[in-house]
Amino acid sequence: MKKLLLVISIFLLTACGANPTAPITAEASVTEVSASAAPTEEPVIEPSSPVLFKIVKADGSTFDVTLEAIKSLPLTQITVDGKVQEGPKLLDVLALAGVTEFTEVSLSGTGSPSTLTFEQVSENTILDFSNRGTMKLATTHIPKADWTKDIAEITVK
Repeated sequence: MKKLLLVISIFLLTACGANPTAPITAEASVTEVSASAAPTEEPVIEPSSPVLFKIVKADGSTFDVTLEAIKSLPLTQITVDGKVQEGPKLLDVLALAGVTEFTEVSLSGTGSPSTLTFEQVSENTILDFSNRGTMKLATTHIPKADWTKDIAEITVK
């Protein structure tokens, strides 16, 4: 999408420098149609905060975790393999859904699913934003290669 916008911008800048009395070519006409169609290709984001993932509680009920809710939580930093990771503690995210007691949690998304015991959901276990606007697990309790990325669901037991 960024490439399409860049191409459209170049065409529009080129058109601005063109002779105003020059006839409009078919290519310019296509560019104008593409430019007007481009905004409809992007999903419309409503003012309400989008759901990032859901938490499935032990009783089977679900809780949608929104971007707004995540942003309201305090951030914690941990260092793993020499790189600083920053995000809310998984404990705080679970508390959003009213979850304070559990034996384990399982995270699913892309990459490796992860299961953490109650003891592993500690100060050193956070959810960090990925470069794609999704969240990933970051913890000192399991190897970085096994972290769940693009978290879609957290299941509590």
